[in-house]
Order: sequence, then C-alpha cells, then structure tokens
Amino acid sequence: MTYSFKFTTTHSISLQEFIENVAASYDGPESLTEHNLHYLAMQLQLLANNKYFLSRIISEHVLQNALSVETGNVYGNDSFVLYVNRSPFFQVRVCFWHPDGEQKRQNDKMNVYQCLHDHNFGFLTTNYYGPGYISRFYQYQYCDELDVDCASTLKFCGMHQLSKHEVIFYEPSKDAHLQVAPSAFSISLNLMFETNTNKQFIFDPSTGRIIDKVISSSDKAQQFIKELSNAT
Repeated sequence: MTYSFKFTTTHSISLQEFIENVAASYDGPESLTEHNLHYLAMQLQLLANNKYFLSRIISEHVLQNALSVETGNVYGNDSFVLYVNRSPFFQVRVCFWHPDGEQKRQNDKMNVYQCLHDHNFGFLTTNYYGPGYISRFYQYQYCDELDVDCASTLKFCGMHQLSKHEVIFYEPSKDAHLQVAPSAFSISLNLMFETNTNKQFIFDPSTGRIIDKVISSSDKAQQFIKELSNAT
C-alpha cells in the first residue's frame, strides 16, 4: 500500500463529472504524482459519496439486457465495468464482495480470497457499500528475471479493512494483496490505469516464492494468435 488518502467531505459528483475530471487531469502513468493521485483519489471519493448513480446504471443495464439492447458495459467475475477511456487508458469498475465467497469458490485457482497476487497496473479503490473487505498487504521488488518457482523479496506489511471515506492506491509491480471475505456483502469502486509490460505473479504467502503467473485475457488472445500463425 503506497498511499492511503482519507477524506471527510460529503459532497458528491455524478459519474459523468467524475470521468470529465479524470480525463482533464490524467495523461498517463507518468502523471501519477503524489499531488495528482490525491486529486484523483478525491474525485473517486466524491463519486463514492453518490449513493444513487450505481443502482440506476445497473437497473438500466438489466432492463436493456432484458430487451436485448447492446451496451458498452462488461460483466466480469463479480465485477461490473462502468466506463472505459481508450486514450489515455483508464477504467471505472465496481467489484462485489461476498461474505461466503471463500467457501463457495475454494477450488477456484484465481479466487481472490485465496490468491496472493500483484498487478501490473496501478489503481485507486474505495469502499462504496457495506463494511468492506479486509486485505493482507505485501510488497516486493520486481525484476524481469523473476518467474515461477523463484524466491522473491515478498514482505508482509499488515492488515487493512477498506473503509468509507478512504481511498487506497496500489502501486503496480510492487504491491501485492490477499483479500479476506467481508462480514457482509460489500461493494468497492475502482479507478484503474493502463498496464505495463511486467509479469503478474501469484505468491506463496508462507515462503514468498512465486507459484504461478497471472495471464490476462489479452495475453491469452495474443498467445492463441501466435500459436495459430506458427501452425500455418
């Protein structure tokens, strides 16, 4: 956890205002200075203070889906993409956290409740609804030589519950986390930035060794195209 921002304001903004404010101040990863991160974190908190926009968007999506009307939103695994900005890339997403998810999905290899992992993109996150999930925070030093079965410099940094009026920034290829199921259903709100070219890892929390790599859908597509080209 590189940065933690806390705010007391109860003022709120719409999703459209949020998108416009982010687009006006974010020019790519190089613009993520501490000052600009504070500004973007404040915008995310102002959006999180708006307790009406999300239910309206999801309701409209459900209705449109029932009427077979195509939308730009994408359902993920317990997540919902609200907006994608292409250039510079950023994405607004909500994630849903279930109190019984650890038991229901215990055999899922990528179950976030059992998978200590990092990300090759930075993102800001805050609590939107419910008590919030708990994270076990770790940090490590990335290098290109790291791969599966390698030891890493993984270090435990403490426990933290994602709470209201607080925004956390995860630094890419440095911060790793293992989520703990919340005591009740919760929703988090994320502002995600573009990925770098680094590998993403899954760690053994007891030894710090890298036990697997995370392969994104885009990487899988590129791998498939490469294999298809080689086959022909």
